[in-house]
Amino acid sequence: MNQMKAYKLAAICITSILLTACDQELKQNAELSVGVVTNENVRYDGETITVKKGTPVEFSLKGDPDFITFFSGEIGSKYEYRDRTLVDAKDLTASLLNFAIWPQYGNAECTAGVLSMYISDSFPGMGKKNFEEDSLLVENFQWKELVPQSELPQKPLTATTALSYKIDLKEYLGKKISIAIRYKATNNSSTQPRMNFTNVKVQNEMTDGQTTSLFADAFGFTALNMDNKKNYPDQKSMTRDREYGTVTNNTSGIWNLKDAGNGLFFIHSSGVKTGLKYSWLVSNPIVINACTPDHGVNIKNITQTLNSHIYQYNKVGTYTATFVGTNANYKQESTTLATIRVNVVE
Repeated sequence: MNQMKAYKLAAICITSILLTACDQELKQNAELSVGVVTNENVRYDGETITVKKGTPVEFSLKGDPDFITFFSGEIGSKYEYRDRTLVDAKDLTASLLNFAIWPQYGNAECTAGVLSMYISDSFPGMGKKNFEEDSLLVENFQWKELVPQSELPQKPLTATTALSYKIDLKEYLGKKISIAIRYKATNNSSTQPRMNFTNVKVQNEMTDGQTTSLFADAFGFTALNMDNKKNYPDQKSMTRDREYGTVTNNTSGIWNLKDAGNGLFFIHSSGVKTGLKYSWLVSNPIVINACTPDHGVNIKNITQTLNSHIYQYNKVGTYTATFVGTNANYKQESTTLATIRVNVVE
């Protein structure tokens, strides 16, 4: 019994020590300051580092926060843009929807007029729970042609002869746009073509030279398989979600989006004399001037000690290097910033 009490007393003491230590760590604010190691190629006047491009800069660090993240100040690594998800229209020089299309299989007679592409900044979006309502909404909506149908492919092509498009979207900046693609075959005397889409992305070019891209997987495309109740033999492998579903294989007249993250998708071909396929692919309403937040590099964690960090700038310009020091435990965190200006010269 006495031994059991001793164990309990020891456990209480250990727990008390640990909680006290945690409490003390909780109250310890992060501290960090930054300087530079100078030499004949690296000068420092107390405010600005001047360095020749391509020369490693050794930043000296004082303070020992648990974690340190480094933002170089270059495009894509600016601390002030760490939470930015939208680019202001005034900061954009161009916003382009890029894509290429090449029909595969069949002949010109069965290819011409199959494909239509539309855009809208007022489409309300589909509910995706009532197929009849969604299909009527999409079919009857007053879409604007994204590409005139006569300028879309009218005959089979190859990957090397694909037609490429660059659509200026600057008039839609700050608005939510929807993109819709209609595949409607009218002739099955030959193979109904497979329509391949490649390099599908919105590319935004900023005034600071940065370029960001939104690939097709960010569009939130949903298929509307208009013939889902016809039970075509060449679609029998699709046993789930026949109304809105896509596939990861080659199923006739069904969209395949498995590589949309790389800007690639297609709707597969159908054989001679098979049912005429009809399907839409409609995006969610999206904001095209969205962007990926800038990010830093984690250079220290709680298991390390770090007194310096070496980085090399390879382009002439003026940058604000930012070091973010953080102390954290399960209750809260303390963060501090250390910044220094870097002037990179020839």
